[in-house]
Amino acid sequence: MDDGTEGTRVEEVIQDEFVKVDLVTKKGETDNPEIEKEDTNSASTEDKQEEKKVPEIDEEELKKLNRKVPDARSEFKKDHVDEHFDSLPWILGALGRVLSLPLSYGPKFAPINIPLSRRLQTFAVFFWMSSFLFMGFGSLIYLVYLFFYTEYWWFSLAYFTWYLGDRTICVRGGRRIEWIRNWSLWRSYRDFFPAHLIKTAELDPSKNYIMGYHPHGVLSAGAYCHFATEGTHFSKVFKGLTPYLLTLECHFKLPFYRELFMGTGAVSATRASMDYLLSQEGTGRALCLVVGGAKESLDAHPGQDVILHLSKRKGFCKMALRHGASLVPMFSFGENEVYDQVPNPQGSLLRKAQNTLQQALGLAPVIFMGRGIFQYSFGIVPFRKPIYTVVGSPIDVPQVKNPTSQEIVELHAKYTRAVIDLYNKYKDRYSEHPELQIKIV
Repeated sequence: MDDGTEGTRVEEVIQDEFVKVDLVTKKGETDNPEIEKEDTNSASTEDKQEEKKVPEIDEEELKKLNRKVPDARSEFKKDHVDEHFDSLPWILGALGRVLSLPLSYGPKFAPINIPLSRRLQTFAVFFWMSSFLFMGFGSLIYLVYLFFYTEYWWFSLAYFTWYLGDRTICVRGGRRIEWIRNWSLWRSYRDFFPAHLIKTAELDPSKNYIMGYHPHGVLSAGAYCHFATEGTHFSKVFKGLTPYLLTLECHFKLPFYRELFMGTGAVSATRASMDYLLSQEGTGRALCLVVGGAKESLDAHPGQDVILHLSKRKGFCKMALRHGASLVPMFSFGENEVYDQVPNPQGSLLRKAQNTLQQALGLAPVIFMGRGIFQYSFGIVPFRKPIYTVVGSPIDVPQVKNPTSQEIVELHAKYTRAVIDLYNKYKDRYSEHPELQIKIV
């Protein structure tokens, strides 16, 4: 969905839009210290004015739109173990989880008398993670084994034959199964973090929507909960809307995993897939697009500035204009906090290798660390940290069959400003680190 740059004139428009907030372009430098000082003071004044413009949260409106407004992030009580490790630098915290060091607890095992509900929550999240990491490749290996080494070769052949005719279903609306979306397992998944879906405006079911999810995080745990399941009751919160989770098409090439994933309402995040959904008769389709893509997951570090890969991603704006679909910004506070990630600053050897693999495979090779099932020290299970997904107000978009570059850029700038405003408005309430800045790259 990335259209790339739109030419010099387009870049000038982008720069004009964001120079005041110092997000895309750096402030100009000058050889005259007096002028530089004057520019700095002017920029400081503008920053203060921008801060004053951030609207306050309307508590009454939130209560009217949501059955229950979640408490502020400051009210959430961390697990004692997480609270300890969060106070350490990443490398010390990671080593401390695995080794018995004087500065840490060492491996910390879960007590036997944990309530059954907590066990079910951990199992639900482990099921999600293990199906993502192992189900597809494991099924592929199993089918190859059946074909070459057993008398049940016909089963593998039958599945492959069926797959050939079904392989494009992920770009033709998918094959959602409401029974899968309503598994009680997903309510346990929601309660593990817990995950909250916060409505700030009504969405008219007579329209179609492209809902931008930010940030990507390591695995977009919140997006999966809200749009691929009914764990947070999306269909009841936004009545009349049918949610779709858009993701990489490679997920739908893995045997058996593709069936499970499509059953949740997931579809391919390609242009053909979005065109199909938005061009069908009827309305009320809510397409959740994780705009930053897999590349953004490499910048998902707990306790660091929020980096959104958004400046060059304008394809979704072009799609919205072509179909007249409203854009809805969303910001998921806590998405970057549920996993630790190995430091990989830009320019480092590790980051270069990750970028190369990401371009070749489509998936980002994130080196992350979570907790385990029976211990809190290390594993693939995410940490119990709350996720607050705030759904912003819709941006109405007129239908333009052949939008110009200027129209695309203007809509993109408007959407980006809405994302920034949404973050600034709710960060003090729902962010674990409200002092962090949001950066658009």
